[in-house]
Amino acid sequence: MREGCSVMVNEIAALSGNVSMDELYELTTAYAAIDAVSGHEQELVRRLRDDLAPMVDDVFVDQFGNIAATCYGVDRDTSLMIAAHSDEIGCLVKSIEANGMLRIAPVGGVSELLLVGRHVRVGGRRGVIGNKAGHISSPEERRTAPRIRDLYVDLGFDNAAEVHEAGISVGDSVTYDQPVVRLANANRIAGKAVDNRIACAMIVLLARALAGHSLPATVHFVVTVQEEVGLRGARMITHRLQPSAAIAVDTMPAGGTPDVSDTQDLTMRIGHGPVITLASQSGGGGALAQPGMVRFLDHCADLAGVATQRGLFYGGNSDAAAMHLVGAGLPVGILNIARRYSHSPAEMLDLNDAIGAFAMLIAAALTFTRDTDLSFLGADQA
Repeated sequence: MREGCSVMVNEIAALSGNVSMDELYELTTAYAAIDAVSGHEQELVRRLRDDLAPMVDDVFVDQFGNIAATCYGVDRDTSLMIAAHSDEIGCLVKSIEANGMLRIAPVGGVSELLLVGRHVRVGGRRGVIGNKAGHISSPEERRTAPRIRDLYVDLGFDNAAEVHEAGISVGDSVTYDQPVVRLANANRIAGKAVDNRIACAMIVLLARALAGHSLPATVHFVVTVQEEVGLRGARMITHRLQPSAAIAVDTMPAGGTPDVSDTQDLTMRIGHGPVITLASQSGGGGALAQPGMVRFLDHCADLAGVATQRGLFYGGNSDAAAMHLVGAGLPVGILNIARRYSHSPAEMLDLNDAIGAFAMLIAAALTFTRDTDLSFLGADQA
């Protein structure tokens, strides 16, 4: 190994080692405990802004809640954006009935199957989603999930006046009331909003690890809003920052369970390393990996000594699908952490995968320059 490369490998290892698995778990848990349904990310954005501010040269929050925290590099005009989204799926209060029950409407990819009988928070106040007693349910009702329009939230009140007195209003957010916990295998965690609070924690810890460090190019640590409802914040902030390249950091569904085929559905597995995603697709939109950014992420993995997976994400997207369409086209890499039980109150992932992704992001920030080859053909074929 060349001396310069050896020095870089040692530097990446030293900076990556400043973050422990326990620290990553604790910060993820703290962020997941802050409810942030799409369009209602204010409290989490405020916390993330405050956590990032002491470690960067500049930070701002735009009018929709996107955060951009910047560390200027030796080359201020070349920039790498590393981005995660802050929002989570959930519901909104649609109406308040005379008997105090709340009708709800979904925000993002909410499944009726996962709502019935759940503990929830409405504007931070605890309630449950009611369900008809099995004793009086028909056989058909016991076999099927009610439509969201037929569900209701019970806060324990008996009339609408009590609901209003508690400060609950139409438009308030509804989230799962399920903390992130460590499982019997302590390397693995599960809870609500693991998608994408794990990456929010990584962004903050990355900024801390690189604070005061000389970077070859400018790095924007970005947290976007409204990813779960159409990647909206990513488009806004990418247009504003106009970075040279970007890495979208997110989670993605994984196989490895009895109900998922490892060959026909999802090949990615938790605990097998971070995923360099090559394609995503949902509806009419998606992203096909830009070859230069795939090469760059592979190089970062090599420098960090991280084993990675490669995967396709059909049926879903990440902010990369919006970012790469900005301006004349932006080279975007997609770095995912595999997780089980997507969009449920028990999203599960392996912290080792996140630690590996973190080391790759350290390598990216330390090595990205205006000379990084992001060409479509590659330098040896241009």
